[in-house]
Amino acid sequence: MNSETRLIVQRGHDGPARRGIWRCSGAEVATPALLGPGSLPDVDIVYGAPDELHLFDYRAKLIVHQSMLHDHHPNPQEGCEAVVLEMIPTLSGVSGMSERLAETTVLEQLRWAEECEPEKRSRLVLRIPRSMGPEGLDRIVFRAHELGVHAAAFEFDGMFSQRDLASAVLRSRLPADWLAIALGRIEPSAIPLLYYLGFDVLDVSHTEEAAHLRRRLWWNGHEDVSSLSEGRYCSCRACLNAEESNEPLENILLSHNIDIYRMVISQALDAASRGLLRWLVESMTHASPGLASLLRRVDSALYSYLEEFSPVVGSGVMPLIGPESYNAPAIKRFRKQLESRYSPPSWKQVVLLLPCSARKPYSESRSHRRFAQAIESALGSARRAVAETIITSPLGVIPRELERIYPVANYDIPVTGDWDAEEISIAADALVSHLRKFPPSVVVVAHVSGGYGDVVRVAESRIKQSIVFTVDAQQSVSTRESLSSLKATLSDLREILRLKGGKENLVLETLRATADFQFGSGAAGLLVPENARFRGKLYHTVTCKVEGEQLFSYIASNGMLSLTLRGAERLSGLGRYWVKFDGREIGGGSLFAVAVTSADPQIRPGDEVIVLNQHDDVVAVGRSEMSGREMCEFDNGRAVSIRHKVK
Repeated sequence: MNSETRLIVQRGHDGPARRGIWRCSGAEVATPALLGPGSLPDVDIVYGAPDELHLFDYRAKLIVHQSMLHDHHPNPQEGCEAVVLEMIPTLSGVSGMSERLAETTVLEQLRWAEECEPEKRSRLVLRIPRSMGPEGLDRIVFRAHELGVHAAAFEFDGMFSQRDLASAVLRSRLPADWLAIALGRIEPSAIPLLYYLGFDVLDVSHTEEAAHLRRRLWWNGHEDVSSLSEGRYCSCRACLNAEESNEPLENILLSHNIDIYRMVISQALDAASRGLLRWLVESMTHASPGLASLLRRVDSALYSYLEEFSPVVGSGVMPLIGPESYNAPAIKRFRKQLESRYSPPSWKQVVLLLPCSARKPYSESRSHRRFAQAIESALGSARRAVAETIITSPLGVIPRELERIYPVANYDIPVTGDWDAEEISIAADALVSHLRKFPPSVVVVAHVSGGYGDVVRVAESRIKQSIVFTVDAQQSVSTRESLSSLKATLSDLREILRLKGGKENLVLETLRATADFQFGSGAAGLLVPENARFRGKLYHTVTCKVEGEQLFSYIASNGMLSLTLRGAERLSGLGRYWVKFDGREIGGGSLFAVAVTSADPQIRPGDEVIVLNQHDDVVAVGRSEMSGREMCEFDNGRAVSIRHKVK
């Protein structure tokens, strides 16, 4: 990208949303930015036709050129030194075009762009019709990128319909370093979702329409007013000063409406900085059924896109407030990775199903401490033969070994005891998949009731193992009678199955499960071999050494392995989670994207990564700040924060 015109991203990820600076024409605009007609006060970027805007106003501008049917200006930027972006003209009526015609109109935009001087093309913005096919857009984007165009605009009608979903799907096909603009009738409640989807510039022209209709906007709706004395109380500056200002009502409403958008985008930025943007998006969907419907469609159609930019670590609480959370990217990713990457220890003869707890990790909760006492009392050293598995919504099932990993140790859900049909279905599918990893000879002990019991009963016909229930369907599992029943059941199984005793080693099981979950199948054999030696406690830090050399540390606060250079060398043979850069050694504490030549596409923000030099030697390990694709597509920003490096 031209060094004078580019999107510079800042650190931090919460889905595709990002903060950055759009640098162009000698000016800088912080993103996400609000966009509106030139008549709007207090917006970051104004748009309009060239003859409508004050070109030397202090604000950034988006010049909107007229339809190609009327405008054949080959060099639209002459005399417009203050312009930040310019919308390429297109044919009229693009929203109703067929897919084939839509692609033709965008090709015409590219032909128009070719007539511009090369150094000015990076200011141009493609207009992408909603009827454009994803494959057609991929071809267009490739050609546009070669020309030097790095921005695109998409249309929304505010109906939260299939057409708005089409615009979101098309936005997901853009290269990571493109500027994405959302145009159209966008309600305040939709701002967090569009920001979450990766839009950098958001159209707030609806403020003007609403003010003209004497409509005062709120984050979750609006009210029609003929006088501010009749409406709801508002503490914004425009409403508080209405009587003293003597401004027309329409002007007051316009200022109020813009402040509402500013408040909402500020809230979204704050949530993103704390890893809570997804929670905010889910909360805002309750503003309308249409918005909730759109989020569900987005989760289904764009899971891969959303997951790619969702961090794999987190330090705060992850609120999961309802059905909107069931298929959130981090939640669905956990279920998928557990299915593909977890393998139980071969010595397990019993699978014990337990309910989750509000306190995390589960083993520190009162109920799970009681379960542990009952298990120990019944089995003693034979406890090592039991695979403890926690049933929970919406994660499904959690092996005890992975209870400290993200998002297991972070999620928080409303607990009522009643599960809806979707929760039961998700957990039942996860349970069936999990139990397929165990031999049919294993006995499943279900110490669950209520919704947890419903999960087991729904899954029962698909489970090959024998299932023993210890309590009635509605009986509490933590009472003295229930715990006695659990002990009696386990004691009987110890005799019947001749459960083998031995030294319990939850540390070994946890480290092996974590290695495979974090780096993929096969990692446990390399990082935690039979001759591995451990030091430390699971609730704090555990170090792993092989033949006197430390390979990694297990960090209880995030449930992840932190590699040493020796550990990275062992793991590098798997060909996963690597970043290659153009050089021989790392000079500082960071690797920036401009130096990255290639990277494993499965890298996500927060992943532990191995840094390779131009000769494929391991020269550093650290934590990724971007996805693997971003590292390759951006020419700025921190790609990896280095922890250890070859000196």
